[in-house]
Amino acid sequence: MEENSLRLILLGVGVTILFGIYFYDVLKKRLSRQEAKSDTFISDERIEPVMSTEASFSAMYEGVATSDDESTQPKSMSRKDDVVEPMPKQDEVPVAEQAMVIQLTVLPKEGGAISGTAILDAFTALDLEFGDMGIFHCYERDDGVEVKRFHVANILEPGIFPVGGMADFESTGVVLFFQTNDSVNPELAFESMLQTAKELSQRFDAILAGGNMKELTMGDISDIQSTLADLSRL
Repeated sequence: MEENSLRLILLGVGVTILFGIYFYDVLKKRLSRQEAKSDTFISDERIEPVMSTEASFSAMYEGVATSDDESTQPKSMSRKDDVVEPMPKQDEVPVAEQAMVIQLTVLPKEGGAISGTAILDAFTALDLEFGDMGIFHCYERDDGVEVKRFHVANILEPGIFPVGGMADFESTGVVLFFQTNDSVNPELAFESMLQTAKELSQRFDAILAGGNMKELTMGDISDIQSTLADLSRL
């Protein structure tokens, strides 16, 4: 009885030792695997420092350099507050168009000259009157209203005639002219001026020319008349 009990006890102890050894080995292996996993986790998650090869950002205003090599300096982004707004356009000042000037010239032939006495006699005969600006004028009078129809000036600057000393005066030509916006009837003013210019050219045995100093043609006269007619219809 005692021997059987002793055998059972020894068997139990032996089984217990075997189980102990087995569980110890299992536990040891399990701990080894956990340590291996822990080492792997730490190795995988480690962040190594990286040296940046890009240039660092520098807060500078665009176009201002801080070193000798301006081309290598970074430029800051433009801020909204730094944007220069365009200046509003100012209202354009209207410029008045210059009125048309109709002009005829009477020129001596072959570069000659017209004596002051001949000029004064011809002007008087054609009702040209000396007046302001030191030149002669053709007046249009109607019911007491006096209007300058056209003007006659010396062709050389300043264009005046020395009325007090015409006997000692000579002219290389005279110019007849009027400004369209100063005339009540530009077409009538031109016809009157053309007739006077023809009379003067005959009296002085001179050439009747246009404003370009070239001899006046019928085509030139027609062009002037057409232009004045267009102005009258505006």
